[in-house]
Amino acid sequence: GAKEGSIVVGGNGEGEQPNQLSYPIGLLFDRQGHLYVADHNNHRILKFQIDSSNSSS
Repeated sequence: GAKEGSIVVGGNGEGEQPNQLSYPIGLLFDRQGHLYVADHNNHRILKFQIDSSNSSS
């Protein structure tokens, strides 16, 4: 069936705040379902829990 999603990053423009990205270049899901985003221009990897809007870097 169809699933609904929530935007956890985007709509706030490019930047360096926790809810902004600057030239994301890669995505990865681990076995626990966490999403990792390589944020190139901010020199960081962000980790998202899919069941929440919280991120950590």
